[in-house]
Amino acid sequence: MLTTRPERLGSPWNINIMSSPGLTALGESTRLVPANVPAVFEVLPPPGASIRGSDCVATVLSPSKSKVNARVTHEAANGALRIEFVPAEVGTHIIEASIGGTTLVGGPLIAKVYDSSLIQVTDVNGGVVGQPCQFRVDASAAGEGQLEISINEGEVPNHVQVVGGGRCLVSFTPEQAKPHLIDIKFNGETVIGCPFVCSVADTSRVLLNLSNLELIPVNRPASFHITVSGGGAAELAVSVRGPQGELPVRVTGDIHAGFTAEFTPNHVGAHTINVEYNGYPVQGTPFVAKSYDATKVAVGSVSKGTVGRPVQFTVDAGDAGEGNLEITISAKGHNIPTQVHPQGNAKFAVSFVPAEPCEHIINVSFNKMLVPGCPITVIINGGTTGPQVSLGGPGPLHLPNSLIINHAGGRLEDIEVNVEGPSGHSVPAQVLQTADGVFKAEFVPRVVGEHRVSVTVEGQPTVGSPYSAKMSPLKNIAWAAIGGGECSKDAMTGDMSWHVKVKGGFWEPPSRLLDQKVR
Repeated sequence: MLTTRPERLGSPWNINIMSSPGLTALGESTRLVPANVPAVFEVLPPPGASIRGSDCVATVLSPSKSKVNARVTHEAANGALRIEFVPAEVGTHIIEASIGGTTLVGGPLIAKVYDSSLIQVTDVNGGVVGQPCQFRVDASAAGEGQLEISINEGEVPNHVQVVGGGRCLVSFTPEQAKPHLIDIKFNGETVIGCPFVCSVADTSRVLLNLSNLELIPVNRPASFHITVSGGGAAELAVSVRGPQGELPVRVTGDIHAGFTAEFTPNHVGAHTINVEYNGYPVQGTPFVAKSYDATKVAVGSVSKGTVGRPVQFTVDAGDAGEGNLEITISAKGHNIPTQVHPQGNAKFAVSFVPAEPCEHIINVSFNKMLVPGCPITVIINGGTTGPQVSLGGPGPLHLPNSLIINHAGGRLEDIEVNVEGPSGHSVPAQVLQTADGVFKAEFVPRVVGEHRVSVTVEGQPTVGSPYSAKMSPLKNIAWAAIGGGECSKDAMTGDMSWHVKVKGGFWEPPSRLLDQKVR
C-alpha cells in the first residue's frame, strides 16, 4: 500500500493470527457409512481445553428428520471426543457437535449411509459363446457409493450402461464355454448372492439334420435328430408352430445318444421349427418345413380314346400344398409324349395322342406319393383304317430323326413329308421304302425349337398330322401329335422341366415326362 505518512518507529510488526477456539473434525468430515453398523466420528476440542465426554453435546439427524441416538466418549490417547451412532436409514445423516455453545469449525459432519444388501441383481441367465450376455443391477435403494463389477475375476471385460435412477445394464461377451462368475461390490462390500453364475454353452455343439423335413406329408409323424457333442449339461427347447398354432413335440433320448424330436403336422402349409440351446437359437433354426397332402390332388375323369386323336384330362393340386407334381403316361411299358398346360392356381390340362390301340396307363404322383385313383387305365381303340404313323425314338441335334409310315400296298410316290423349322423355314426330308408297305422319313434338325412335320398319303393327311418335334436345349427331341391340323404350343414353361437321360449319344425316353413344382 502506498502512503505519504512518515514511517513509525519499530514497524513493520509481526502479527500471529490464531484460529478461533472451537471443535475441529479429525479426519474427513464427510464419509460413506454402512447401515446397521456403528459409525464413529472424532472431533478435537479447542487447544488447551480440559473437557470430558459429557461436556460435548452431539445430535444426529436422519434423512427422515428423526434423531438418532448418539454416544460421546473421551479418548485420553489423543484427547479427541468420539461420537458413535448406529444408522438404520439409507441416506445423508447430519451430525452436530458443540461444547459450551462452541460448534464445529466448518459446519456439521456428514454421514452418507448406504446398504449393500438392498442391491438387486436380476436377469442372470445362461449364454452362448460369442453372443452378448446381459444382466441388470438395481442400486436405487442402496444409497450413494461406488459399484464394482467383475466377470471371472476381471478376465472377461464388461460394459456398464447406466439407465438412470441408480440402475444399470451390464453386458459381456463370453469366449469360452464354461461357467462365468459375476462378482459385484458396493463401496468395497460384496453384494449378497455373489458370485452369480452365468452358464455359458457353445451352440456349435448342437448339430441338426433337417434336410428331410423340407416337404413333409400331413397326418404322418415327422422327426429329426439332435446331437450334442462334448457331453455335459444341455438345456434344449424344441417347438413347432404350424398354420393353426403350436404343435405338440415329443423329445426322447439323452445327452450321450442324442435326442429325437417328433411331431405330426395336421394341416397343409408352413411349419416353423425352433431349437434353442440355453435360450439361444441353434444354427439352422428357425427352419421352415412345408407340409402337403397328396390326397388333395384331384384327377379329372378320362374317357376312352382313339389312336391319333388327343386324349385330355385335368389335374387339380390347388389344395395339396407345395411340392412336385409328376405325370407319366405309358403304353406297353414305354412312356409316351405328354403335353401339360397350366391353368393357374396349380391346375393343369393334360393331353396326349395315342399311337397304338392298347391300354394306356396314367400315373399322377405328388412328392413321390400316388394321388387317389391312380394308376388310371385308358382303353385306346384302333380308330379308322388307313396309313399309320409311328413316332420313333428321335435322335440328337444334327443327326437324323425319323418316323415310320405304314401303308399297306402303298407306293413311295404316294408318301409326302414336309418339315418346317422354328422360324418357318423348310427342312429337307427324305422318304425311303424299307419294306413292303413300310416307309421311313428322315430329317436332320439344325436348330433348337419346335419343328412341324406334315405327312400326307395319296394327298390326304395321316391321322394326327401335322406332328410336332421340339428340340430341347439338351439336344433331344420330344414328339407330340398336333390335333386339328394346327401347331400347338409346348406347355413346358415356368418351373416345369423335362428330365431326359442321354446314353452314348442316343435318346432314351424320359422316365418322368413332367416334374412340375406347385406353389
